[in-house]
Parts: sequence; structure tokens; C-alpha cells
Amino acid sequence: MKEASVSTVMGSANIIEGSRRACILLPMGTQFDIADALYSPKSNRNLLSFKDIRRNGYHIETVSEGKVEYLHITRITQGSKAIVERLPAFSTELYFTNINTIEANIAVHQKLVTGHQKLSVVHQKCNENFNVWHDRLGHPGIGMMRKIIINSCGHSLQNQKILPNDFTCATCAQGKLIIRPSPAKVNTESINFLERIQGDICGPIYPPCGTFRYFMVLVDASTRWSHVSLLSTRNLAFARFLAQLIRLRAHFPDFPLKAIRLDNTGEFTSQTFNDYCMSIGISVEHLVAHVHTQNGLAESFIKRLQMIVKPLLMRSQLPVSAWGHAILHAATLIRIRPTSNHKFSPLQLVLGKEPNISHLKVFGCTVYVPIAPPQRSKMGPQRRLGIYVGYDSASIIRFSI
Repeated sequence: MKEASVSTVMGSANIIEGSRRACILLPMGTQFDIADALYSPKSNRNLLSFKDIRRNGYHIETVSEGKVEYLHITRITQGSKAIVERLPAFSTELYFTNINTIEANIAVHQKLVTGHQKLSVVHQKCNENFNVWHDRLGHPGIGMMRKIIINSCGHSLQNQKILPNDFTCATCAQGKLIIRPSPAKVNTESINFLERIQGDICGPIYPPCGTFRYFMVLVDASTRWSHVSLLSTRNLAFARFLAQLIRLRAHFPDFPLKAIRLDNTGEFTSQTFNDYCMSIGISVEHLVAHVHTQNGLAESFIKRLQMIVKPLLMRSQLPVSAWGHAILHAATLIRIRPTSNHKFSPLQLVLGKEPNISHLKVFGCTVYVPIAPPQRSKMGPQRRLGIYVGYDSASIIRFSI
């Protein structure tokens, strides 16, 4: 808390006892973060300036309805304007609204012990909320968290400025080894959706996850839309690729696959595979021997999966043999993450709408799942404990017993 004073028409007045960061919440859920709010215990009202509204990324406009004037606080989302708050006017040409009293008490005087207790509680709740979503989203960095918050809905982190600058995660520090790419190697070509897919196989991985020792990735070079399949042997790669190709043709009939870039493994260099791709008009591009940078998109995608999987397993304390569940869950999380080439996520680029992440849970948390009808009785338990290991849709989860 620092001292401050203001000047009025009557001269200097010490009505300001301090200033500090304030976080206020309006009736319709809009949250404002004010870096330097003035604290005046003698004041009967809280004053919010237009400058603070604009600093939080919102816009203002006045609208007259009959004899009543209203102030609309708006926000531009995906090119469309949305009204987030509607404030009526006083006769004194001021606009009024109600402020959540708990959130408004962040800016307090250092001598008020009760105010400091409320400040600690609010900061603790904000940090706990951030930690929960950090776990649910697969331990992304601060920059990636900001992108996800802006381009998704269904979460409680609506204002990106509430992210803590001093946040540290021990699991991320132990499970990640980040090497920044060279700017000269960043691909800037612009192609259409499904014009080229790049694929690769990772494995063998020990210990195995059940019968699975490998996983195959397919990545669209335009939108970074991806698909991951678990494989027990490399011989199943062609069958998994064929199944995904049929699925893409059914879901996106207007975007035919034109080319696929793969490594020189035997599964993708067989005559049967080449003949099938040629019959449906797909050009197969194989790499120059030992030049892995030509398939850098698939290689980097595998590294992203590994950087998410390691913190997930360490945080949940599940055995390493559960890597298959973590790989599939990490693949779904990557689809809702914006990439370096686009400010929108692959899911938003393909489907054209913001991803709703309200159904996300922390990987490895405890869930209650229904007992199958043949195994339950009318008077016995109807649910049992399970371990959350991902989801297939907003209403269908994957669990392990």
C-alpha cells in the first residue's frame, strides 16, 4: 500500500489513504482488474473510469431508450460484438451498477487487518482456480494458458490479466525440457485443410500400456488438426491409417486428402500401401534417408505429446505403464491449444467455433462411474470409484478401474 492524495476545487484533500491492485466483479460476471485503484474509506461510492474499462479489453457505447440512457460495455469476439454489461444513467450523468463486495475489497488500507484477510482469501482462491485449470489443460505454459483462455469458453478464467506472473509448477519443472526452435526452420507455407498430412510412429515404449507398445500420429499441415492411434505392433499402422482416412472422408467430404508425408518405415513403403494411395488419388511423399527435418511437423508433435504426458503422469502419480491413456488425453488437449502459426486452436479452425472446456477434469482424479447392469443389484451400490484418464465427448469420459 502506498500513500496518495488528490486535489479538489477546495484545495488539497487527504481523502485517499492508499492505492493498490483491485479486482471487481459486475452483476453479469464481467471482471475488471485495476492495477492502481485508490482507496478512500470516506467515499460512499466506487468510481470506475472509462480508461480502466478499455484497459481490460472492453469497449463502451451509450444507448438511449425512451428517456433513459444506458451505457453498454461490449467486447469483440471472433469479429462479432457482444454486450457484457448494461448500466443505467443517473441524472448527474454518471452510470451506476452493483459491485461484488468481496472482490471489491482487494484494494484496502494496510492498517485494516480484516481487509488484508479478505485480500489473502481472494488471492488464494484465484491461485487455486488457476492451478486447477493448469492441471486440467495438461500443464501448459503461461503464454499458452493466455491463448487458451481467450479462444475457449466454459472456464472461470475469463480475464487473462488475473494469471499470476510468479507462478511455478514443480511438475512442469521436472517433466519438461524445452528447446526453442530456430526461427529459420519455422515453416511459413500456406496450404489448405487436408492438402497434406504428415505422419510418424513412435516406439517401442517400455513398459507397454497393456498390449500397446507404439503410437502413430497424423497431423494436418494447415490447421495442425491431429489424430493419435495406439498400436500393439507396427504392422497395424496401415489399418489405422485407412480407418482414419475413411473417417476424414465422411466428416469432411469437401476437403479431399491430396498428399501424405511419411518416414521410410516398412509399413509405409510397401507396394500395397503405395498402390492403395495411388488408387484414391493420394500422393505419397517419402523422406530422404536420415533427414528427419523433412518430417519436422510430425516429429515436433510427438515431442509436444511427450511434454504433456510426463507432467500428467507425475502429477497423478500413475505408473508409467499408463502412458497410453495419457497420450490419448494429451492429443485431445493439443486440439484445443492455439499453435504458433494460428491464434486459434485446431479444433476452432476446423469446426468454426470456440471449444467448450467446461467438462475437463484433472487427469488421474477420482470419479464415480455407473456399475454395469449385469454386475449390480437393485439394493446394492449403483456406482464405483474409477480414475479419470480422458474423454471422448463432453458427456462421455474414459476411466480406469
